[in-house]
Amino acid sequence: MRFSRMDQTKLKLTMSLKENLKLNEIQALANITAKFLGLSVRPKAEITSNKRGRAYTTQNRFSIPEWAFEHGEKFIIYYVVHEVCHFYGGTLDHGQLFCKVEDRALKFWGLYIQRKKVYPQPFAIYKL
Repeated sequence: MRFSRMDQTKLKLTMSLKENLKLNEIQALANITAKFLGLSVRPKAEITSNKRGRAYTTQNRFSIPEWAFEHGEKFIIYYVVHEVCHFYGGTLDHGQLFCKVEDRALKFWGLYIQRKKVYPQPFAIYKL
């Protein structure tokens, strides 16, 4: 499937105007990522005060913790992509298939990560 870069460019311009992304921008990022991955669902984004984000695949929603916004745009993009990738095949694990899908989606956004743990440190997320 071919994608126009229009949606992606429009979102990047919106994000560059603000240091912290708002919920509607998080949702747009999730929708574009889900479309890129060919998902039939568009998971609903939530911002939480919990310690970590989570994908609730059976409820078609995911959460991003408030603290993640302190680490900038690349980290937020990573975090949203990571949670949306759980909806690819409905998997909650972080196995080989998940990592492959996540890497492909991150590349779509011009990012790659240094894998050591499930959640990389903000300094281990790079622009291509």
